[in-house]
Amino acid sequence: MDMLKPGQYIKENSIVHNLDPRTKLIYCMFIASSTLINSNGLIILLNICTLILAMLLSWINIYKFFLRLKSLILLFVMTFIFQSILTDGEILFHIGTINFTKQGVYLGIITAFRFMAIYLCSTILTMTTSPMKLASGLESLFSPLVKLHIPVNQLSMMISISLRFIPTIIEETENIKCAQKSRGAQFESGSFFVKLKSMLAVVIPVLAASLQRANDLAIAMESRCYHGKSSSKIDTGLHYKRIDIIVIGVVLLNLIVCLIT
Repeated sequence: MDMLKPGQYIKENSIVHNLDPRTKLIYCMFIASSTLINSNGLIILLNICTLILAMLLSWINIYKFFLRLKSLILLFVMTFIFQSILTDGEILFHIGTINFTKQGVYLGIITAFRFMAIYLCSTILTMTTSPMKLASGLESLFSPLVKLHIPVNQLSMMISISLRFIPTIIEETENIKCAQKSRGAQFESGSFFVKLKSMLAVVIPVLAASLQRANDLAIAMESRCYHGKSSSKIDTGLHYKRIDIIVIGVVLLNLIVCLIT
């Protein structure tokens, strides 16, 4: 775990890893729902605390994980600033002609915490669930939609493949960025247009490599006669245990509390 990458599956034998993939999917959906529908800061903070507890139980190095969040700090800061200055309310303080309202500051903090909770949800899910188990869990969980003629198997496969390649694309982006830096590209210094040109030198190769990887994967799946239909083998080993029932019960209780508060 020296090169910890958010979203990359890490094989361990922890409590969270051994949970049924459907339980983790339900957990993430309910936590994300309760975070989005409730503006109570204590509820959102409680959700983040439970997610950090889940990270501890999954044996993920929290220190190294949060070091990887440096790229998201700008998003959180920009979200906070825009919410603070664009929300009407009582003026808390001002910088020049820009007014920061009390309601805006509160909403900015809540929005940043919401982004954090949703990001932690998705990251814990992908770091503790293998792509195949994630695909089987999605297919099993949404199997009733088959009656509505929705291609659940194909959708679950698409989602699991997309999540699988996120860490690969991140790693490839970092490698190309380092290669461009060695060629004199300026990402931190220089004018705006110089930085934009340097970013294009990274984005274009990453996009080209991603399209080529998608094409190679499609050819590989076609050569193995993948037809997109459900297979009975994909559901092997999926069964709820006592710990799964307890987790689902706790999350349901959390959602009910969010709805009534």
